[in-house]
Amino acid sequence: MSIMEMNGSAIVAMVGKNCVAIATDKRLGQQALTVDMGFEKVFPVTDSMYIGLAGLATDVKTLRDRFRMRVNLYKHRE
Repeated sequence: MSIMEMNGSAIVAMVGKNCVAIATDKRLGQQALTVDMGFEKVFPVTDSMYIGLAGLATDVKTLRDRFRMRVNLYKHRE
């Protein structure tokens, strides 16, 4: 099994009058095969902003790291 075939699943976000909610399962697998039950898919970008990423595990980790790098660069410029 290749790391390029390991997929996440779904993320659902809802907004209310004074609240937001992001729900996801933490399963990482390939079709019926479960590889990990603790794969993080929701990440803090700033104190008031979160991002949810689903898809290939390699893509999720790459995008998470790129968002963190960009936010850190922005903070250092201020």
